[in-house]
Amino acid sequence: MARRFAPTALLPLLTVALPLIIAGCAPSRPAQVIRMQEQIESLLELHTYEHIYRDLVYFGEEQSFLGIPTVDRAVLFSVDIRVRAGMDLADGVVLTADRTSPDRIYVRLPNPEILTVDADESSIEEYFIRERGGSVGLLELSEQLEGAKARTAEEAVRRGILEQADANARRIVRGFLNLAGFSEVVFASTSTSDEDETELRG
Repeated sequence: MARRFAPTALLPLLTVALPLIIAGCAPSRPAQVIRMQEQIESLLELHTYEHIYRDLVYFGEEQSFLGIPTVDRAVLFSVDIRVRAGMDLADGVVLTADRTSPDRIYVRLPNPEILTVDADESSIEEYFIRERGGSVGLLELSEQLEGAKARTAEEAVRRGILEQADANARRIVRGFLNLAGFSEVVFASTSTSDEDETELRG
């Protein structure tokens, strides 16, 4: 099944909120670093990347009685499906200022995840429909759309949407922390053990 692929970067909530969060923040003040972390977490979700696919969806049903066709329903249409990826910032974002270098800060972000998968019903383009013995109802169409959304989300993950979301989030957070006065932003792996984290923070 052919699909048209069109990646589009989103404008995150951080572009509005973080300038207010970091205004007047000095790298040498741990209390302000903690406040920055809490305010970033209050944003809850950071949408950092989306893919838009155009998917073909087919539904068909045939029934017969004593060899005589009684139901022959089919429909083929295309629809745009938007997959958004990002991270839940309430799920463990951590900012830690370095104890020995006031210009360095350590950042831990949650793992990126699929946040929403939406079918744009206004984009539906019908190619053919056959309704003999009954019409194609909303229930059948909804079931096919849900299946298409699940397939599209899986394909987006295979194409690397989570890696793109993670890279975008790091770039955004690094840029604003640089503006706050931290010239060195170190991102810790989300899989880092507690022992490794203690060593990282000094």
